[in-house]
Amino acid sequence: MDSFKYVILGGGLTSGYAAQEFTKRGISAGQLCIVSAEETPPYERPPLSKDFLAGEENVDNILINEPDFYEENDIVLKLGTAVTKVNLDKKQLYTKNGTINYEKLLIATGAAPHTFDLPGAHLNNIFYLRQVDDARQIREQAQKAEKAVVIGGSFIAMETASVLQSQGVDTTMVFPETRVWQAFFTPEMSAFFEKYYRDRGVTILPEQEIDSFAGKEKVTHVVTKSGDKLPADMVVAGIGVSANSDLFTDSALQLDDGAIRVNRFLETNLPDVLAAGDVTRYRSTLYERPLHIEHWDNAVAQGRHAASVMLGEIQPFEHVPYFFSDVFDLSYEFWGDTQDAVEAVHRGSVEDGKFSTWWLDADGRLVAAFVMNRPDEERALAPRWIKSHKQLSADWLRSRETLQAADGEES
Repeated sequence: MDSFKYVILGGGLTSGYAAQEFTKRGISAGQLCIVSAEETPPYERPPLSKDFLAGEENVDNILINEPDFYEENDIVLKLGTAVTKVNLDKKQLYTKNGTINYEKLLIATGAAPHTFDLPGAHLNNIFYLRQVDDARQIREQAQKAEKAVVIGGSFIAMETASVLQSQGVDTTMVFPETRVWQAFFTPEMSAFFEKYYRDRGVTILPEQEIDSFAGKEKVTHVVTKSGDKLPADMVVAGIGVSANSDLFTDSALQLDDGAIRVNRFLETNLPDVLAAGDVTRYRSTLYERPLHIEHWDNAVAQGRHAASVMLGEIQPFEHVPYFFSDVFDLSYEFWGDTQDAVEAVHRGSVEDGKFSTWWLDADGRLVAAFVMNRPDEERALAPRWIKSHKQLSADWLRSRETLQAADGEES
């Protein structure tokens, strides 16, 4: 039976950056243990649908910490170790190799991709992108595939489609919504990206639901409910994720629609148990309501913050949500959350791909912003204004040639 003062359950982004914070704050040798079902030490996830998928990076390039980081800092790293059961009252985790005791636990189990339960879904060459092995298999198949079908219309599907098409694979995107990334993009933004993809050879098929997958051992076609048969040497599905919280279903841990509910300090309802990253729904001090965020920046920031709380620095997690994406030769950034928005204002030229979008709530407060190919001032001001709840008028945003010079003005 192993015993540790601090245990991190999960080996993803949150875990890798939490480990950095623990070492920076000077924990003693052997106090920290990371338990991960994966065989690879914690690594960066964004490259899986970008540079790693394109073959421009290998596993060593995407590791969060150098391979000898854990040994040098006397961190026990248990890879390939799945936790099969927990007893949070006794502060114990159970694996096939024995029991792990902890004094304080950080749950960082992340999320798992939604999968299809349809006829033919068992066929080979149907992929779900979440872990490095998934990306490696997709990359290998893309080298010999002629046609690919990417199912989904949000950012993972968009990134994957851009990589496959850029590698010479004739790619089709199919999704049930009326336009690409409908839950986030404005109609104008969707129209721009759909045209951009079509101009580069990607076939876009909105308002199509999947009925089945055809083939013998390997997938050969994706069959839609409208009866279309889309040829495919490979299929990549990016249809959302669910928090990895099944271990805790029968425990006293408070769950909220499958995610672990934490307060503004990232503490759960149980003593000495914290949670961070994709598995959480946390109390946002910025929006004064629960948020569930599934992006790199949130996992990194929460991992670091949770480690500091476990070490006694009890401060609320104050953070402006953020993510970035690269598709073809475009890069964009996004800050905030659009849930409370009642109006979206575009600056620049959406048609030319040089624009920003600013979401305002009913009181005119900035709640979210998207920036692509715009002056650096907009990138700098967006998170600052969101954090300060800056009130802006739509007309003011549209009419100002520059925002930096007017930063201090009444708007």
